[in-house]
Amino acid sequence: MPFKNSWSIRKLNNRKTFCAHSSYTGWLSYNSLPSQMPDNKRLLNTKVLVDLASQLQDTWQPGHEDQYPSVLRAQLALLEEMAVLNKCVFSLFDFETNKYIFHTKNLFDFIGLELDLKSSKWDSSYLSLIEDRDPIKIFLALRGKFLTGLTSQQRASFQSIACGSYLINLKGQRLRGMYRAWPLTYDKWGNVKLSFDSVSNIRALMLPKSGHWIRFATGKKIHHWHSQHDQVFAKDILSPREIELISLWKSGMSIPEIADHLFISPYTVKNQLTNARQRLLARDNTSLAQLATLMGVLKPVF
Repeated sequence: MPFKNSWSIRKLNNRKTFCAHSSYTGWLSYNSLPSQMPDNKRLLNTKVLVDLASQLQDTWQPGHEDQYPSVLRAQLALLEEMAVLNKCVFSLFDFETNKYIFHTKNLFDFIGLELDLKSSKWDSSYLSLIEDRDPIKIFLALRGKFLTGLTSQQRASFQSIACGSYLINLKGQRLRGMYRAWPLTYDKWGNVKLSFDSVSNIRALMLPKSGHWIRFATGKKIHHWHSQHDQVFAKDILSPREIELISLWKSGMSIPEIADHLFISPYTVKNQLTNARQRLLARDNTSLAQLATLMGVLKPVF
């Protein structure tokens, strides 16, 4: 009976954790988010977001959405709702001008600033909040190198994740960020011009020790970088076997059940999950499953 109860609790926790994420990917898979969509719809959805950005360019101000047509207001309202459900900030960012075209209102909660108030400690690049700026330099340098070797078709499905950097917001709260970016347009040199991004505080999912990692992916071409090794690996940060084990654990199986299902020893299952946790800096297996889902290597439960 103890095992049955723990299994039921984990299933319930999974529902609470992933249901909101499912609702966000569900809407975005039709309207915008390139990484979550079938290949034949990716260009259309990119165009939707680019069109949204063009309508908001140089005119958008948080809290003044009433000036826009009803269809545009509805799109912005959905982004706001999904940002709250998923506890993340969505934004359209222009890297040429280094400013937001749009961001959800919960950005102000994230940075610890009241809406419509300004602070000399804040700028739109997040740099004023980041404890150690080296991860940003590393991310931008590695992203540039990775993009250089891509075709235009590969760039269309490119996505990147930077996870684990510490931030201190204007209220003195210490956060830990996961930054996910889906570039929408590029300049003539292949640099990111317009990007649809999300930022979330995943401190509760990660071990308290310092460290961060980066993942770049387009189709089957995946590279990752980890602060522990300070080098790029031409493979995913999680192996196919680790992803399979995490998926089975997330579905509600115990370690002995996973071992029986795959005809391997419980020690092997436990050891591989431990290795995956250490690589993603995850606190436990539940956090590991959540991080893997946020990465996009696992599908939401609902």
